[in-house]
Amino acid sequence: MNSEAYNEILDICEELTYREKFRLAQHLIQLARKEEEEAHPDQKESRAHDPETIQYVAERLLKSKPTKKTTLLNSIGAMFQFQGGISEVDKELIVYELQKRRYISIDREGRVSYRTSFFE
Repeated sequence: MNSEAYNEILDICEELTYREKFRLAQHLIQLARKEEEEAHPDQKESRAHDPETIQYVAERLLKSKPTKKTTLLNSIGAMFQFQGGISEVDKELIVYELQKRRYISIDREGRVSYRTSFFE
């Protein structure tokens, strides 16, 4: 990108409201992280089997309690959006781990049910 185009973008950004600036900043950070991960795919570690990650997700889900698997997957994705996101495969692996540890169960229609407490 040449400096003239860059300066034009900066001028346009100055006209944004503070909320629009925050949204733009968040979007740019996510794009940069995605680009970095694509440039260095071997450096990305999956967090799907990490016990701390599973516990973190379980505690957050107990508060929000999404009722459908689709919503559950979206909720898990939202938890990691500021850390550069999480792959669909890792989201499914986390759901698998949550089921394996009996934190949640999912019926054939995709309805999610939760244990009352994860610390029982």
